[in-house]
Amino acid sequence: MTDHDALLAAICAAPDEDTPRLALADWLDEHDRHAQAGFVRTQVELARTPPWEPVAVACRWRTPDLVTGKPFRDTLPKVDGFHTSWPHEPFRRGLGWRLNLAAPAVWDQIEPRFLGRVPIGAMHLSGATLDDWVRFAASAVVPFLRELHFVSNPIEPLRVLRDTPAALGVTDIYFDRAGGAGMPVVVEDLFQSPLGRAVRGLHFHVGYESLLDLIESLHTGPGLERLSFSVMGLTREHVRRLCDGPALGRLVELNVSDEPFGNDGLRALAGSLPASLQMLKLSSAGGQADGLEALTASPNVASLRRLDLSRNPLAPRAARVLAASRALAGLRSLDLHGCRLGDKGTRRLPRAKFWPNLVELDLRGNVISPFGIQGLLDAEVPRDLAALVLDGEQLGHETRTELRRKYGERVVFTA
Repeated sequence: MTDHDALLAAICAAPDEDTPRLALADWLDEHDRHAQAGFVRTQVELARTPPWEPVAVACRWRTPDLVTGKPFRDTLPKVDGFHTSWPHEPFRRGLGWRLNLAAPAVWDQIEPRFLGRVPIGAMHLSGATLDDWVRFAASAVVPFLRELHFVSNPIEPLRVLRDTPAALGVTDIYFDRAGGAGMPVVVEDLFQSPLGRAVRGLHFHVGYESLLDLIESLHTGPGLERLSFSVMGLTREHVRRLCDGPALGRLVELNVSDEPFGNDGLRALAGSLPASLQMLKLSSAGGQADGLEALTASPNVASLRRLDLSRNPLAPRAARVLAASRALAGLRSLDLHGCRLGDKGTRRLPRAKFWPNLVELDLRGNVISPFGIQGLLDAEVPRDLAALVLDGEQLGHETRTELRRKYGERVVFTA
């Protein structure tokens, strides 16, 4: 075994520890692989850093290769693209972490390619038989899994994994196709198991059946830290029922995207968000200024650090509502991509209580003339700002030059 192999084996044996990874970075430096060494160190730092802080925001917008790991994909074990494949962002903390497994039935045969070479912690799992899942549950990779993504029916794999002691390290479960009348039963049964009592995040995508029953099943659990719904067909009545029970009580992250429940849904959320909430995503929720006013007046949004309101028809009045909110003064990251703010809305943002603390502000997809841009040019630059994101093609050369002179590398122009 080479020194490099020994370092990889040490990382795989203790994947949650940073020290072996930093030792690998030192070894890479000693062997003139400085770019990869820097990549490992940066990703280790990113894993420790909240996504709204300057180093994380700067990496996302200015050095995205340090997030995706694109230049280092050839360091990953080879995959055939059929049974296994690496997704767009396979890396975490400098090494391969996320794997697509399209054929769990043959995992016991291909597993040796990965064990001791990459610390796999997340798997996207497709369909298999009950016997296949029993064999998978006995795999040496299972104790190190932190995320499970079920691409197809989750009933049989969860039936096996929920009572498997080795799977108790799983923190988040993603249901990529959450339709079907049986999903509420799946969630209730999960919560009655050791795995369900250990899980901290549940994430539902694409499913329009039995939504009220699914929400009721969430109220039977011990409380989650992360909860996501996207393209699930939530209405204001679903949101109200979600808010009527204990499911939201301990949340740190709530993602409700592409769920057009409108202002009434926002008002329901406003009265029920927990004071622990730090990240809230409401992209394409159909919200307007009236609903946003109720939300931003809630004292429970004072802990929010990242707020995504993208693709909502907010218009300039909503910018005035945001700017007036004292509860949002601690906000660090704000996504207003495609919100129809216009010039008036853009000029109000620098007057907001949160403006001095902003690290990231995404204004793409808003038609802003030089009159609106002047409001940004006249504003004081927030101390920690790392990314003011604007549509570059919409702005003339002279305007871009003035913004660059004012904000330096903090301004990001996208196509």
